[in-house]
Amino acid sequence: MTQDFSNRLDRLETALARFAEIQLQTNVRQDQLMTQIQEQTRENSVALAQLTGGIANLTAQVNQLGSRVDALTTSTTETLRLVADNSIEIRRIWEYLLRQGGNGSNPPSLTD
Repeated sequence: MTQDFSNRLDRLETALARFAEIQLQTNVRQDQLMTQIQEQTRENSVALAQLTGGIANLTAQVNQLGSRVDALTTSTTETLRLVADNSIEIRRIWEYLLRQGGNGSNPPSLTD
């Protein structure tokens, strides 16, 4: 073999060794990254499950509050109806008393 050929062979062997070293480092780094990705995926799954549970709890609370609001609305509406009915009845009694002439020398007025 000639010196030129031997030098080329040495350079090729050096390049192949360097390539193998780089490939090994790349494989190690890829394994590290894959492990990190898997761990992050597990953490994300846990966080997502917690968020999903939290959303379910909030949804249940909103539904309960909606039911309470409906009940309060119904109660308030009924109370207002009773107040209106009582106001009408009080007004009817007051007008009756006015027509009767009051209780003494001065008849009551609507402004008393």
